[in-house]
Amino acid sequence: MVENALWSLQDTVPHQLIQSDILHTMLLRNLEHLMDWIVGFLEYHNRLPAFDDVWSSLPRYPSIHVPHKSYRLLSQLSGKEMQSILMVILKVFTAALRLKIGIQRPTAGQEQEFKKAITCVRYLTDFALLSQYRSHTDSTIRYMRQYLQQFHASKNVFL
Repeated sequence: MVENALWSLQDTVPHQLIQSDILHTMLLRNLEHLMDWIVGFLEYHNRLPAFDDVWSSLPRYPSIHVPHKSYRLLSQLSGKEMQSILMVILKVFTAALRLKIGIQRPTAGQEQEFKKAITCVRYLTDFALLSQYRSHTDSTIRYMRQYLQQFHASKNVFL
């Protein structure tokens, strides 16, 4: 048996020391699901090239680290990259759907779908960004609940 200084701390359960961070894992899986859905939605509406163009043209900003290669070419994300993606994905997604240069104009039905999709992405990203706070108050918990309720109210067969 190997000795570890952490085992002698009061209220420490040794087998729990190596468990992964559950919130980080949930955030990672939710972000992966969201991005898979976004890519599928954009492919269906022939907007994926526009998304790649907007993604690759993001300007540098001090606190945001977004990789400069296409999202689909990323194999692994760090925590900083995940947080940065959450900060910009709504903007990139919206720009890709509203870009009118070199792309066929959306039909009225597509415009409605785009609006609903943007709303869904907004509520999910707002929830995810709030969930990363180090501590929560009644207000932040209330906001998170509202974002999830608004997401469920606005979603349809998309997700």
